[in-house]
Amino acid sequence: MTDHISLAPASDPRHAIADTLEMDIIFGRLPPDQRLIEYDLMARFTASRHKVRCAIDTLALRGLVVRETNKGAHVCRYSGAEILQIYELRGILQDAAIRRIHFPVDPQTIEALRQIDAAHVKAAHVENYAEVFHLNNLFHRTIFACCKSRFLVEAIELQAHRTYPVRTNSFMQSGYLSLAQREHRKMIDALEHGNAEALILLTRTHMIRPMRDYLAQYNLTP
Repeated sequence: MTDHISLAPASDPRHAIADTLEMDIIFGRLPPDQRLIEYDLMARFTASRHKVRCAIDTLALRGLVVRETNKGAHVCRYSGAEILQIYELRGILQDAAIRRIHFPVDPQTIEALRQIDAAHVKAAHVENYAEVFHLNNLFHRTIFACCKSRFLVEAIELQAHRTYPVRTNSFMQSGYLSLAQREHRKMIDALEHGNAEALILLTRTHMIRPMRDYLAQYNLTP
């Protein structure tokens, strides 16, 4: 284990309500267009109106919820064209981050990625999909952090948040996680050997597959 990268997802008590609602959105318990009614959330979390509103604001900043004047808040629904545009922007940002990486990458980061990958395999084996989700995010965040640009990493994170429900839609498909894990290991190898072009190609393929599955499943056309 390295000192500067933790395998556990970061947790901020101030965002506990938002994090719980985020998981509800990601795994379909709160579907697109579902209204977020403050009184209901206050009762569910035994929380003040202020805390509930802060949670909704946090979800809006993460790109998962929309607030509308006189209508309240609801879970985002993206059209097929909008999903393609978000993924196009993610691809541009991710490619830019990889091209900024100075090779060779330190061995501690490579070892951290191998440990995250091992934990991801273990979580998938016991069908702990929430943990799979967090570890998958940590894996990719660790790679993009190698670009040493906080602002670029934050921009990638924002677009990634918007696609969370799309990305997790494929988790339960037969063979999907095994394929994703094989691609993770190839990404580690490309990073370790300084092969930026191979890493870009791998991340593009890895990113686009669940998007195509989601568009096909819900019959969304660009």
